[in-house]
Amino acid sequence: MNGDVALTLIDEVPVIGARYLEKERALAEAKRLVARVSARVHDDNHTAVRVNFVPQDDGRYTLQVFSGDEPVAEVANLDELMLRRFRKAYNARKMFILTCFVEGMDDGPHSLVITDGLGVVIYKPFGALLS
Repeated sequence: MNGDVALTLIDEVPVIGARYLEKERALAEAKRLVARVSARVHDDNHTAVRVNFVPQDDGRYTLQVFSGDEPVAEVANLDELMLRRFRKAYNARKMFILTCFVEGMDDGPHSLVITDGLGVVIYKPFGALLS
């Protein structure tokens, strides 16, 4: 990982995740993410998760996803603008996709949701507020 995070919108659904320079590392991390989430999904495929944003010492934020008290995923280094864009889209669409990104040659990071179909869809519970 190069320490950065990427955010894009696909059909106005926010897609967020860590950025990697090598596709192999991005694929490996995305597969680990999907496996961690799959291990916590109950038989009905509806597991409650909690989404938090924790301020970092450098003024950026860390997105944390918990299932109960157990951490499922964490994406660090969101800046204020990215956080606002994410919250706006997440509140509007009531869902987001957590995945990894790989750096493209000239045209920015590519989401593994698009290129390889790897990611986790997280739905916002009805009536819940994003913290």
